[in-house]
Amino acid sequence: MIPNPSSRQVQSVRTSFRIIQLIQDFGGASLNEVADQLDLAKSTVHNYLGTLEAMGYVVEQDETYRLGLRFLTHGMAAKNSLRVSEVVQQSLSTLSQDISQPAWWIAEEFGRGIFLAKSVPEDGAESYGSVGKRSYLHTHAPGKAILARLPREEVQKIVDYHGLPKHTTETMTDEATLMRELETVRDQGFAVSEGEAALAVRSVGVAFEDPQGRRHGIGVFGYTHDFDGENRDENIPSRLNEVVEDIGSSLSKENR
Repeated sequence: MIPNPSSRQVQSVRTSFRIIQLIQDFGGASLNEVADQLDLAKSTVHNYLGTLEAMGYVVEQDETYRLGLRFLTHGMAAKNSLRVSEVVQQSLSTLSQDISQPAWWIAEEFGRGIFLAKSVPEDGAESYGSVGKRSYLHTHAPGKAILARLPREEVQKIVDYHGLPKHTTETMTDEATLMRELETVRDQGFAVSEGEAALAVRSVGVAFEDPQGRRHGIGVFGYTHDFDGENRDENIPSRLNEVVEDIGSSLSKENR
């Protein structure tokens, strides 16, 4: 689903979230930095920051503003509204321990991939992703697996709206090539991405839909050399599909 670009947008709301996003991107910012980066008057920024602080959405310390923990309430509520969180996270934990690789749960929203939860095995090293990260679906395997489950016209809408941004020299930016790869993903039942989201990082992923029709991806991310030995590339797709089958079975039981 692509956002509806309504012509009746409230400018003050957009400005508030631009400020919030900037503070997040900077890891904290001063009033002057916000004003300079967004080309706003300091008095205007002061009013916005004062309002956000009074509501608990930003916190000021030593003239630097950071995001307030009140956002955590909204984030957890949004995640829990999916109603598959517990089932998926249990499956992630089992998966990552079985294959000794970090595993991620990603959900599609407005044509982007949102990294919702991860599981890292003991002594495992994270190679990519962070909870809450918004990604482009064409850059990693779980995202490609999600796209492969969509009707071609819906994929076209996503590409038209978001484009195919280039993250690395390996990122697929040609629409026709992407469409051909999605056909391959449908045929083989899993997707692979090599260095397209980040150089030297490989991902393998599969996708599923929940009872509410939301699209999700389960994927394994690691450095390319982490996939060597013991035919792990061949084992991971089958293990991922087993996990998705288990998730589907558990969700079906819950909805009876």
